[in-house]
Amino acid sequence: MRFRNLLPLLLFAACGSDQVLTYDLEPIEVLRAPTQPGGPALGGLWAKVTTPNGIAPLLVDSAYPLNSLAQGGCPATPGWTYTGDIELRAGNATAPVRAWFRHVGLFDICPGSTGDAANQAVGVIGGPLLTSFAVGLNLPRSPDTAATMTLWSGFPGSDDQLVQNGYAPLHFVARGGASIAQGSGEASVTLPSARIVLSACAAPRAFSTSEPVETCDAGEVATRASGQDLMLALGTGEGPLILSQSAWNRIAAQLGMASDTGTAGDLYTPFSTASTPTHFLTLPRLAIFQGTSDSNWNGACIELARARRIEWALANQASGACFQKCDVSSGKAVDSRSYIELGPALDLAVVSDSSDLLRSLNVDSPPNPQVDGIIGAATLAGTRLRLDYPAQPEGRVIADCEPDPNSTREQCWTAPSCQAGWPANAQGHSCFGQPQPLWPRVCP
Repeated sequence: MRFRNLLPLLLFAACGSDQVLTYDLEPIEVLRAPTQPGGPALGGLWAKVTTPNGIAPLLVDSAYPLNSLAQGGCPATPGWTYTGDIELRAGNATAPVRAWFRHVGLFDICPGSTGDAANQAVGVIGGPLLTSFAVGLNLPRSPDTAATMTLWSGFPGSDDQLVQNGYAPLHFVARGGASIAQGSGEASVTLPSARIVLSACAAPRAFSTSEPVETCDAGEVATRASGQDLMLALGTGEGPLILSQSAWNRIAAQLGMASDTGTAGDLYTPFSTASTPTHFLTLPRLAIFQGTSDSNWNGACIELARARRIEWALANQASGACFQKCDVSSGKAVDSRSYIELGPALDLAVVSDSSDLLRSLNVDSPPNPQVDGIIGAATLAGTRLRLDYPAQPEGRVIADCEPDPNSTREQCWTAPSCQAGWPANAQGHSCFGQPQPLWPRVCP
């Protein structure tokens, strides 16, 4: 049989028809588009789909709000919705079928080009389909090494178990819910909430555990926090880190740079059939945190500064280091937040706040905090991600750096939550990759 050893999964589509999602558990090789015209092939992810005209590229974009497959190929006159099939292959027409999604609700449209004008996919596997799975993505730093996507029904392990194994679980609540119509007066379709939005600290200062101590008293948790807080969608179909002009203006002011710095050019993104005017430049580093908040959440940049102080105390306890009072509650150091930090020079595209891309990211229903841009696939090069949509009560992005002995902390650093609030004589807990026999005392 053609689908021997495949795992079937039956779900109900939003429109009432039955979806049948059949897939195996083998990695599906995905190609990567250029980050920009003439840039390296580290951008948007492409799977290979069977069409009446042969094998064609199909974009895999976690930020795209719908699923599409143009029935007549691209370019095409945009159509409306239909129920169709998507058949993903491991290669050409004779390669094994890795996934077959039947009776899926699709839009009859082509996305915009990806990376440059010549890279045109015939459709998109967007967030509404990806939410059926825990999606494993291995995104090597080298463009010469194949990226892969693996589909599972879920990802095992509690947050505590994942943290102890070196992963950074980043929780999110899927956003979306906008309605679209084919034309004036036509019936509308409500898109499901499927977009991953995470908080991030852009352009924080460099950090080393060998630097001088950073002191702060009770209530001074924001001391020496650096960088700018952002809310960013996770978009595997885009290339560089994409920021709104207003977000970049804040960062540029902090860095002492002119807001119009960079090289003017055109950004090709699936969100627009026309290119988007942009300025290309680089960002020194980006720390990515959870997308949810709670009563103790201080914002990504303050949480990053706190985690670094706690890490510094653990790394320097042999010389008498202590936990700073601003990081202590009830006589114990508080838990730090999980994060992954990427750098040192991330490709960045700055676009207008009124661009089709930015407007699309901010039409959620009901309105949510402003999304400042997209974390593209090139930003994530050198990482392994598990997009655990089915996790309850919130989805999780389980982040880790690829196991590369040549990778440096400046390039990729995974920092799971540190439960530093344990008593000073606690044994056996490890944080920031440092097994510690004892916890530092609280500074007097």
